Amino acid sequence: MDEPIEPTRGSLPRERSGGRFAAPDGLRDLVKRLLDWLRSRAGSDLEAVSTATTMRNVVDTDALDDRTPPKWDVQHDMVTYGSDTLTDVLVFRHGPTRQELVVMPERNTDPEGEISFYHTDRNRGARHLLSIGADSLTAALGYILQRIDRFEQLFAGRGVELPSGYTDSSEL
Repeated sequence: MDEPIEPTRGSLPRERSGGRFAAPDGLRDLVKRLLDWLRSRAGSDLEAVSTATTMRNVVDTDALDDRTPPKWDVQHDMVTYGSDTLTDVLVFRHGPTRQELVVMPERNTDPEGEISFYHTDRNRGARHLLSIGADSLTAALGYILQRIDRFEQLFAGRGVELPSGYTDSSEL
């Protein structure tokens, strides 16, 4: 205890003396196990991936955009589905008013099945579920294209109520 401690230039604590990134044995063990686990997972990544059909797979927005009035834009977007997963939706955006009709599948992995409609007001930052729906994507797109002028009047302040009614294929 009476010996003076003389620092020497370039001396390292014992746990770092094994190399630049050396660590105490416990930490070294932990890092080794973590790297082994990551290496074992690296080969199985693609095997664990599953595929799902989304709106992007079944809707050609360019072709749909050609069928809408000039002030409208059609595009895909991703939104949260419930509280956990993302789903691909179709958005009909009316540029001048910053209003949108969002076409969202009732079941995340069935874009051609039952459809819900949402209205988004970008000016107010609000989105709400509309009381209309369709039993298929085809019926939903037909519904919007037939009534898009009424939506435009409503969004521009010249209409008083949303086009309503649950649509099915037999009504189109």
